[in-house]
Amino acid sequence: MKSCRLWPCTVGVVALVAAVCCSANPLPVRVPPNASLKERLESAKALLADSPLIDGHNDLPWNVRKFLHNKLHSFNLSDDLRNEKPWRKSIFSHTDLPRLKKGHVSAQFWSAYVPCESQFLNTVQLLLEQIDVIKRMLAAHTNVTTIVTTPAGIMEEFRRGRIASLMGVEGGHALGSSMGVVRALYDLGVRYITLTHKCHTPWAECSEINSTSPPANAKGLTPYGEVMIQELNRVGMIIDVSHTSRRTAKDVLRISKAPILLSHSAVRKYCDIERNVPDDILNKIVENRGIVMISFFNNFLTCTDNATLKDVVKHINHVRSMAGVDHVGIGAGYDGINRTPQGLEDVSKYPDLFAELLTDPTWSLQDLKKLAGLNFIRVFTEVEEVKHQLLNEKPSEEIIPIHDIDAHWHCRYKFASLDHDMS
Repeated sequence: MKSCRLWPCTVGVVALVAAVCCSANPLPVRVPPNASLKERLESAKALLADSPLIDGHNDLPWNVRKFLHNKLHSFNLSDDLRNEKPWRKSIFSHTDLPRLKKGHVSAQFWSAYVPCESQFLNTVQLLLEQIDVIKRMLAAHTNVTTIVTTPAGIMEEFRRGRIASLMGVEGGHALGSSMGVVRALYDLGVRYITLTHKCHTPWAECSEINSTSPPANAKGLTPYGEVMIQELNRVGMIIDVSHTSRRTAKDVLRISKAPILLSHSAVRKYCDIERNVPDDILNKIVENRGIVMISFFNNFLTCTDNATLKDVVKHINHVRSMAGVDHVGIGAGYDGINRTPQGLEDVSKYPDLFAELLTDPTWSLQDLKKLAGLNFIRVFTEVEEVKHQLLNEKPSEEIIPIHDIDAHWHCRYKFASLDHDMS
């Protein structure tokens, strides 16, 4: 059974969790559910000082592209961007280092995103430029944050009091349907790939039912897509099925030997759209030992422009009730959303979420630590363990079939089968 073959990695998970639970700091005191907001906020901050808060998705790097064309000479992530042009006027701006520290964020996944419109064109180039700008943006602030690539790296930076920065690629269209690109991205430090965005790829179906991007015949994963999942497992790349169709998610859950991720999603029970996670997928997440990280986008939470902090709690609690407390996390999606819940206006507000959860006596302090970050640490650790189990597997040399790329094949260089004189 799939759930059994992952248990050998438990030793690594326990060791990392013990590094938190057995720290020099005593376990924070849980205040009564009817405690004042001030008392609950103090308790929440103590909890987040004792155990890492990991957010699964932030789109600030794309705003750097949009606003500054990736030119960082006039950009300082250590500034309060609420006071800086052009950020102070943007409804998509929620993030800077001072507010991340105020929000007790211990680890942040930065999204390397490029638009679907670039598919089959210069997508890989644009993606590499986004990875470059993330690295340059963070390199200017090594006293506050640094890029890490392992669960142990997250914990080390947490102990040092710095923010661990990680990179995820949003949208499999940016891979150019290439196994080689996947391996190169891992070497560059990318640790998760969202299989689709708002367009189908030649090998995976997205959740956008009105998407006109090719291929129209993609229903879930194609055979090449199935091999792609196997290669992602082998490399040690976390698979993210936010934005995929239900059929794609089911295919991934059937094939993947490692736990999967939904880096920034909400549930269909409270907003019935294709982009959100249905209950049958939540049930399968349990067997896979994956995690759903809840988005803070109003239109995902309530299917309207308006939402509150309590709506986020409802989505968190639904994942907990359907899949269990071990399978839920936080992936707000700040800087990629233009409508945030009242009470969660930017990255400084995470303690307010935990203060609200403290009004519910069914949430223990250890459960809140799991939600904050320990669940993700477990998933990340188990993905690395699967990579170790597949260490003797050879890299995939599969090439996507020409017919899967269809009419867009003319946008690619065609390799001749005969030797070519390069002199």
